[in-house]
Amino acid sequence: MEIKKNEKLILSLILFLGLIVRIIYLYFLKDTIYFDPYIMDKHDQKTFILWAENILKSPFYVDGNVFYMAPFYPYFLAFLYFITGGNLFGIYIIQIFLDVFLCFLIYSLGKILFDEWVGILSCFLCSFYKTSVVYSVSILSDSIITFLYVAFITCLYISLKKNNFKWWTITGILLGFSALAKPTIGIFLPFLLIGLILYPQDIIHLKISSLKQKILVFFILVFISSIVILPVTIRNWYVGKVFVPICSNGPENWRIGNSSDSIGLFYYPKGYLLSPLSIDFWKLFLKKIHLFFTSYEWPQNMNVYLMDRLIPSLKFAFIRFGFLVPTGLFGLILFFKDFKKNFLFVSFTLSNVLWVVLFFITDRYRLPAVFCFSISSSYFILWCLKEIIKNKKIFRPFLLILLTSIFAYMFNYAPTELLIEESKKIFGYLSLKGINKDLEAKEINKAFKKATDFLKILPDDPKSNFLMAVVYYEMGYKDTAILYLQKALEINPEFKLAEEFLKDIINKK
Repeated sequence: MEIKKNEKLILSLILFLGLIVRIIYLYFLKDTIYFDPYIMDKHDQKTFILWAENILKSPFYVDGNVFYMAPFYPYFLAFLYFITGGNLFGIYIIQIFLDVFLCFLIYSLGKILFDEWVGILSCFLCSFYKTSVVYSVSILSDSIITFLYVAFITCLYISLKKNNFKWWTITGILLGFSALAKPTIGIFLPFLLIGLILYPQDIIHLKISSLKQKILVFFILVFISSIVILPVTIRNWYVGKVFVPICSNGPENWRIGNSSDSIGLFYYPKGYLLSPLSIDFWKLFLKKIHLFFTSYEWPQNMNVYLMDRLIPSLKFAFIRFGFLVPTGLFGLILFFKDFKKNFLFVSFTLSNVLWVVLFFITDRYRLPAVFCFSISSSYFILWCLKEIIKNKKIFRPFLLILLTSIFAYMFNYAPTELLIEESKKIFGYLSLKGINKDLEAKEINKAFKKATDFLKILPDDPKSNFLMAVVYYEMGYKDTAILYLQKALEINPEFKLAEEFLKDIINKK
């Protein structure tokens, strides 16, 4: 089968199925506590939605403080809020289409770097990557960060082919937007300069030497991105009288990931800050590298394994970190046969690993790197198939497959219980808020679904049984309510609220 004859059909089918998986996920998500960011105290979801509302009230001053977190997503969310009238379902739908377009960008980048097969397989891996599906339908910034990062590197390679100022300007704008979404892209700038210098052909139509062309283009990109960032810097200076180019949370995130009692994950430490010159700093750095490549999806704000239990349709998103990244990492090794051309992509991928490791590890922070690894993973898979089937060579592909398998096995780690206790505790707290909110609004069916989920995840929690009883009572099933109240008291005999409610129901019968 000639891929070029069927390329559009195959690509369209993959993107359509990826869209369907996300829409089905959204359909079931709407009945869970994670649909409503307003109940999510101490979560970034609530922070972002309230931030977006403040932006709509006062786009410049917002809350009158220097931006603590990168502002691109809150402003983007405010725009979505405006055009949907604050309808959460509408906001999620737009983000879903953006995530599907991100998969198309991955296809485009894979095709530019190699060929259609690599592009299509990369698109497939990203379309069905479970963690991406979960975060695409959330009030969190990670999907838009990944989208902008991938859009930037894709435009960078398009610019290298087009050799004109229009595309370099677009690339510079995307670099600026990426920085406003996540300033850590600045780590890539030294590699960007080196990669442009190494690139094996002229990159712009000017009658100057190739080296001068490349240095000039680098400074053009930096200048254009700086112009994009400048309004935020001016705004921060105006409201706070301090120089904060984008946001101020960098030192706090650095402290979380690099204090003497840091665990490498999201955890507020109390110890002293480690010096990069100390041995302990580099021991922790190596630990974080190990955590980054571990197959377990480290939770923060969301737990992929919890969503998997709540929404069975996520089983259709079957691509996992433990497969995609090991194959992608060893695929990068194959890229070095065309080192000068591929240096920009390889260094961009590793930069997306580096910025996470320098701070702390969470599943959502890994997304930009994972999407880049999807391309090298696809190349690795197709290269092995070509070597074995077409070229009749066994040794090299077998060796790489063996090394990849060993790496995947070594980093195939998860806690004894995938759904860690802290995630259950947070889920219980949010369920309590969500069910009470639905009961107050007389939305009994919604309360019933949330109470059922609460009981499913925490069957031995007296509060889950108590709330199930409350919901059944409101539905008119008093006998069933009594059974759940008795179960709650069996678990905790001193649960006074359940005891009083049980007496009240019995007395009224």
